[in-house]
Amino acid sequence: MKFILKLFVLFLLITESVLGQDAAPNYLMYRYNMNILNPAYAGVSDKTEVGIGFRKQSTDVQEDPTTQYGSFSKAFSNNLGLGLSIVSDNFFISSQTDIVIDMSYKLQLDRFTNLYFGMKAGGAFYAIDFNSLGVTDPLFSGNESTFSPLVGVGAYLKGERYYMNISTPNLVLSEVQKPKLNSVGDVVSESTKDKFHMYIGGGYRFLVSETIDLTPSFFSRIVTGEEVLLDISATADFSNLVEAGLTYRVDTSVIFSLLLKVINNTHFGYAYEYSTSDFSAMSSGAHEFVVKFQW
Repeated sequence: MKFILKLFVLFLLITESVLGQDAAPNYLMYRYNMNILNPAYAGVSDKTEVGIGFRKQSTDVQEDPTTQYGSFSKAFSNNLGLGLSIVSDNFFISSQTDIVIDMSYKLQLDRFTNLYFGMKAGGAFYAIDFNSLGVTDPLFSGNESTFSPLVGVGAYLKGERYYMNISTPNLVLSEVQKPKLNSVGDVVSESTKDKFHMYIGGGYRFLVSETIDLTPSFFSRIVTGEEVLLDISATADFSNLVEAGLTYRVDTSVIFSLLLKVINNTHFGYAYEYSTSDFSAMSSGAHEFVVKFQW
């Protein structure tokens, strides 16, 4: 029984690495909570904004990876913007919670063009709960927790019809403890260094008609030691009431998204990711929900 349990834990830990849990979550509807990835977006809107999101990746293992996140953003006088973001990422017996404060500053370049600079600071709380395995074997007992600081920067250029952004959510590459099996089959924790992340994106909004806008865009995630993740998207806005989007995540998946703005100052969004990669047999896709409030 102990041998079977070890094999099961090993399978889940390997699967965690395969599904990319060493890197930041691959959000599906990041456009509606962008200050999580880029602090320059804090206060960009002239409204106070609160966003809440939930992402679940369906897999063939016992515990599906889930991510819950929330963000707050508000513009103040003197071209300043402030924000707060909280992200909780969970898989099997491990979890990570990031709590970060964002600050941005706006430079008005001309009548229609603004350049925003942002900085974020906070911390990441990483935890491993071996007790949640529910067994009495001392090899699978105990808890480990780690705290590491987060410091990120970003820039966002917004014109009348176009935008460009670049950011890195964390410049402090700390070491965290992650579970693994040693040479004799015991579950232990191993010190692992955070990976450097960079995000680059841009888009242009076309007026198709008086009631339809079409925005083709791209967004890329660059992580040390991993292949570049590239999204190529097209989003159509119908009468500022409904947004429908289609994204091709190159060599990985196809994403369908829908955002409803039918209630004043409240937006509801849903996205589904269909995997097209070699690991599609292990993952049957991902779902993400988002609610955004403005006032």
